[in-house]
Amino acid sequence: MVMLDSTVVNVALPSIGAELPAGPSALQWTISANVLMYGSLLLFGGRVADVLGRRRSFRLGAALLSAAALSIVLAVYQIPQQRKIALTVWSGLGVLGATIGVVLGGLMVTAISWRWAFLINIPVGVAAFVGALRTLPALSATTARPLRIPTAALATAGLAGLSYGLIRLQDGMTTPAAWISIGVAAVLLTTLTMVELSENDPLLPLHLLRIPTYWLASVGLLLAAAVMISSSCLASIYFQQVHDMSALAAGLSLLPMGLASLVVALVVPKLVTALGPGGLYLCGVVAQLIGAGVLATGTSSVAVTILALALIGAGLPSCFVPLYGIGSSHVRLQESGVGSVLLNTFNQTGAALGIAVIGTVLATTTRGEISAGASAPDATTTGVGHGFLALAVCAAVALVVALILRHLTRSPQPDTRQPQS
Repeated sequence: MVMLDSTVVNVALPSIGAELPAGPSALQWTISANVLMYGSLLLFGGRVADVLGRRRSFRLGAALLSAAALSIVLAVYQIPQQRKIALTVWSGLGVLGATIGVVLGGLMVTAISWRWAFLINIPVGVAAFVGALRTLPALSATTARPLRIPTAALATAGLAGLSYGLIRLQDGMTTPAAWISIGVAAVLLTTLTMVELSENDPLLPLHLLRIPTYWLASVGLLLAAAVMISSSCLASIYFQQVHDMSALAAGLSLLPMGLASLVVALVVPKLVTALGPGGLYLCGVVAQLIGAGVLATGTSSVAVTILALALIGAGLPSCFVPLYGIGSSHVRLQESGVGSVLLNTFNQTGAALGIAVIGTVLATTTRGEISAGASAPDATTTGVGHGFLALAVCAAVALVVALILRHLTRSPQPDTRQPQS
């Protein structure tokens, strides 16, 4: 349901913009506000799951649901092989949700109205709630700990200010409100870091970031999420505004991207065994880099675009599954809520910031091309190409992270040399 939320609106954005007086910045916030609020509350959701109980938290709300879900997986499946399979299923269902989202979004917009896309949570939420009552184990809370609500508010405000500033940059690089917001966000997030470092029981488990594999996995998740959600958003705009597709046709054109992700997710356990988590992550990053690089050329071919998106999609589970596995391997049971959620927070923050940056690149490029005399479709094609160029840069940075993680997680090879007599 969480991943479905992140993609179902992508297909509806052009229809929303056509019916409502919404400019590019407002349309960006349609996605960013949801992703940002969800991601900003994940840390608090992890603490709630640890303090009030994971099953109870799972039934309350999106940020609490996701935080509790991952901590439930880590708490129930503690045998390494079982945990690897469980994390694969958890990530694969997220990919399935994203795939269903683009198709359902297109179907609803075309057949009924874009407004129905915002009601999709009701049947899914009811089913998940009933299923949780019947099947989830009654995992007890860890210890009596404070919820740290002021700290959660500080983190939310800092991330919101950063995203708002990045989105406002599309109005011009000298926009005062953009830089003021970014400056305020820097102060708030710095204050948050200093406060948390002085706490005996911090909401933000910064001590985990001292572990190289943990913070590298966190950075990798941030970059992978930026590529994932921004790719589907850019592609939806491209299909509908450049090739004049309906919302349903655009959703179906995005389907190969989701199906490629799902197919790879099914064989991820075998790939992890064969390549190791670091090696699999490296393969996923290379796939994303190639796909984004092709789309950065500003191609006008629908077939090439779909194939490149499928390549990006194939790289998604190859990134998310090993990164969650590498990062969560260092999380203690009593910190399974906030420890695993910190990884998820990097994931969702990457999605929110990715939309903010890519949307700004798209809007400024398109506006500049139109001012230079280009037609709207040609200007949008160039803007989408520049957006994918930015994603290719993200994938290139991730490539460096992947090479380091592969080195750090590579199992030592046994010495097969014969002893000298």
